[in-house]
Amino acid sequence: MARPPRLRAQTQGTQLDRVYPWGALWCLLPREDWPFVDELRQRYIGARKMIGLLPVGTRPGDDSPRLSFFWSLPCSDFVAWEQRGIAAWRDEVAQMWPEAHARLATVQVHGALARASYRDAVVSRWHRGRFVLAGDAAHAMSPQLGQGVNMALLDALAMRDALRAGADLDAALQRYQRERQAHVAIYHRWSRWLTPLFQSERDLWAQGRDVLLRPMGRVPGGRGHMLRVLSGTQHGWFGKLALAPEFVEALSQPVVRVADDKTEAVA
Repeated sequence: MARPPRLRAQTQGTQLDRVYPWGALWCLLPREDWPFVDELRQRYIGARKMIGLLPVGTRPGDDSPRLSFFWSLPCSDFVAWEQRGIAAWRDEVAQMWPEAHARLATVQVHGALARASYRDAVVSRWHRGRFVLAGDAAHAMSPQLGQGVNMALLDALAMRDALRAGADLDAALQRYQRERQAHVAIYHRWSRWLTPLFQSERDLWAQGRDVLLRPMGRVPGGRGHMLRVLSGTQHGWFGKLALAPEFVEALSQPVVRVADDKTEAVA
């Protein structure tokens, strides 16, 4: 599978493609009796340390619900972390968040955790001939806003609508690019601004984060604005991305799981 930087190079329109200095270690854990089945839970020490647990559902062929576990770490410290020893790291997790540590029974070696790095990428041309960029290949950003999947789904929706609107392929792809660039631009800015508040060594910035972000949800209009940002439907500074009613209805439907023997489907 080609990596996004190589895919971006195919359109010959890469304006920016840089790696963020901070990344994460992550893995999937059994959810078991974790009580927060529909909530992202995180623990921070300033912006230097962070643990997160996010319910992510099940995998194909595996009915066991899972949690995505992630631990913030500078990319330059990946090697030092591995040399340090897994027991010392597990002790650090236990001190910071005992309930998260209790989920790590299956994590006994460094190889149980994957290393993740993030990129900030801006592309001026999303297509070349019949080759089209979408998702992270078109607009990679840090995961602080949690918008990777949302943006990719909206890319697919916009591409579908553009292709249905006319027979000229190049015109349709130009329309797709215009619509999506107008939407993702503000998310790029927010991602760049917010990332140092959550992953950096800037303790003063982290204090400001805690002081300012906590009351924002209680300010008139603040909660709605924050929810639009986190759902991927904020457009520009004050606008809202309108979603077709049938698309919203489809999102509310239960997921259909195909049985392993492919003879039945279970909702």
